[in-house]
Amino acid sequence: MNTNSKILTVVAIVVALGIGALIGSMIGMNKTDSTQMSSETNQSADSAAAKLRVDLNNLLREHVSSSLTVTRSIADGASEDKLAGAKAAQTANAVAIATAVGSIYGQDAITPPFVEHITQSNNYAMAVKEGNMAKQESSLAALRVELRKVADIFNSVIPSVSSDSLYEALSAHEDLLNQAAVEYQNGNFQKAY
Repeated sequence: MNTNSKILTVVAIVVALGIGALIGSMIGMNKTDSTQMSSETNQSADSAAAKLRVDLNNLLREHVSSSLTVTRSIADGASEDKLAGAKAAQTANAVAIATAVGSIYGQDAITPPFVEHITQSNNYAMAVKEGNMAKQESSLAALRVELRKVADIFNSVIPSVSSDSLYEALSAHEDLLNQAAVEYQNGNFQKAY
């Protein structure tokens, strides 16, 4: 692994842990007051929430890593097979994240917009590779729509978390990855990481 890849991996891990911490704190804020629950039930809820936080931290770290692998594969002109394999791993991870969230909240509504945000992010990276500004703008606009859907879904199951705040956090995450795609494509590896 070259130095640029190592730096990118560290940045990816930091971003994933930050998003994981945000989601984990959202879950913690949604818990019922312990005075209303028996000690045994409360411990069970804490265990389920703790397990979800750990699982999400791992899955989100993998999410950023797999997204960066796809972005680098696009920028480097990887073979169709290599790119298809990277995208398949990225999509499987997106479904795993949606499944983890759905396991607690009993809903699978997050899967379509979460997977679609991956598609639009990849479309953006391809547009950067092609130098197609119109496609970059349309991919970014479609990506923002999907991020808004994800934020709204989280807000519907965790009302104490502002949809706007989550949307801003998700947008900042995507902006960082999109900027890395531009810098990587332009050969500005220090700025990309």
